Amino acid sequence: MKLQDLTIAQFQRIAALELSEALEPSDKRVGVVAIVEGVEVGMVMEMPAKAVAKRYKEIIKDWNELPTLAHKKKFWADGRWWIPTVFTDELTAGQLIDLMSLDTSNEKALVQNLHKIMATLCREGGWFGLPKKYDGASHAQRAEVMQKHAKIGDVWGVVSFFLLSSESYLQILSDYSKHLTKKAQDQ
Repeated sequence: MKLQDLTIAQFQRIAALELSEALEPSDKRVGVVAIVEGVEVGMVMEMPAKAVAKRYKEIIKDWNELPTLAHKKKFWADGRWWIPTVFTDELTAGQLIDLMSLDTSNEKALVQNLHKIMATLCREGGWFGLPKKYDGASHAQRAEVMQKHAKIGDVWGVVSFFLLSSESYLQILSDYSKHLTKKAQDQ
């Protein structure tokens, strides 16, 4: 299986292994290969070390190619079409508020929140391919759908494009919101 075919949940497990400082490199390789291949760790440990190293190298190559993925205008997950919003000027107020509550300050936080970010950026496709209205109350359910069913190959380009194009805007908006909150508390 290719890395791009993994669900967000599987990808998050791989990232947790890769970013862990407690694991030895050999343990990381075994764990990553087990997740990608969908097998138990014991099965990977029975493989020849050379085969594990070769497969791990292929997986890392796929990982390094993720930034080259273009964002998709729609993707299929959990039996439904999902339409992502990638431009900040197209976000609803609810989406913007939900995004500001997520930590995207470093790679580890970004990956841990990937399903929540996608739940915020995506709306279910409706009639004639138009997105349904954004519903902040169902954010947790959308996040679960994204985590369990959305493929990394479908979502990584969306998140990358959005974060790169909106990073400065979101930082300014977050700082301003904190300023207003502090000002209100001081009064």
